[in-house]
Amino acid sequence: VQQIDTHLREQLSEKHYEIYNMLFVENMSEDEVAKKLGYKTSEKGRTAGYKQLKNMRKFFKEKVLKIIKDKDIII
Repeated sequence: VQQIDTHLREQLSEKHYEIYNMLFVENMSEDEVAKKLGYKTSEKGRTAGYKQLKNMRKFFKEKVLKIIKDKDIII
């Protein structure tokens, strides 16, 4: 896990790494992350930043899977 974190830190921008850290290391909820980042929504019944954070989770998952495959990391 530490190897993955190291590779992610190298590949992600500072802002993306901060979001990754809040979501997966600090285990903050999406609502907490959205508030901290100042995300807002104009859609009724939706939490702030839901779409951005959903896309970020997908982006991080793809990055991690690529790192595991390319660096031959066994978890």
